[in-house]
Amino acid sequence: MEIAVAIIHGIGMQAADNPKADLHPFAKPLVDGICRQLGAQASRVTFQSLYWADLLDQRERAYMQRVERAGAPQRWRWLRNIITTFLGDASGYRLVASGASNSYQQVHARVREGLTALRSRVAPNTPLVLITHSLGGHVMSNYIWDQHKLNQACPSNDPFLSLETLAGLITLGCNIPLFTFAYDTIQPIRFPGQQLSPALRQQAQWLNWYAPADPLGYPLKPLCAAYDKVVAEDIAQPVGPLLLRHTPASHIGYWRDRQVQQRISTYLLRLLNA
Repeated sequence: MEIAVAIIHGIGMQAADNPKADLHPFAKPLVDGICRQLGAQASRVTFQSLYWADLLDQRERAYMQRVERAGAPQRWRWLRNIITTFLGDASGYRLVASGASNSYQQVHARVREGLTALRSRVAPNTPLVLITHSLGGHVMSNYIWDQHKLNQACPSNDPFLSLETLAGLITLGCNIPLFTFAYDTIQPIRFPGQQLSPALRQQAQWLNWYAPADPLGYPLKPLCAAYDKVVAEDIAQPVGPLLLRHTPASHIGYWRDRQVQQRISTYLLRLLNA
């Protein structure tokens, strides 16, 4: 058996080089570490990046350029740039009732494009694992929710693209809780996929990593009883280089952390052997 792994980034500007590649530069350190741990078994795993950053980066950069041209007084420009890109992604990705441009649907279309590219390289019943970072966890939670609603209304003959082979969900520095406070009732996605073998369903897990010093990473199980049931484990673990792992900069430390790579590879190996 083989498995497919899709990786989606979070808030903040991403390097624009080759966004259509199978594996974007932001994901390479994590994938390289996982493959080293898997050894010969890495050939049984197909990786794909789901890249959406440029959709909102263009708007954020355009605004900052207009501010510069207007000569508007500014201080702490570096901090303003960071806040604009971080909060701009979070506020820009939202479902709008009407309008000429709906960033929510555009981001989801880009996710679908990446999943379709991955599907072209694997069989329709291939187990899928999603690795998300930061806002990417919220994006994929919404995408999965919408897809499962669509499945009820219009069943698909492709279980992979309908996310019914979803066998693993790994969230890194996830900030889903920040988007739940407007709701009286909180409900997680349905997990795992309904077209997995009994052996794979038994191994399927939602693992949520958050560094204690990461201000954008949160535990998910305390959200409500339903989240406590669907999330297998909240893993509180410092990540990143020694000098940064106990600072807010740990938010970008998950990609290169060897302990994260080791545990993800161990989990993938369990799925491969299920």
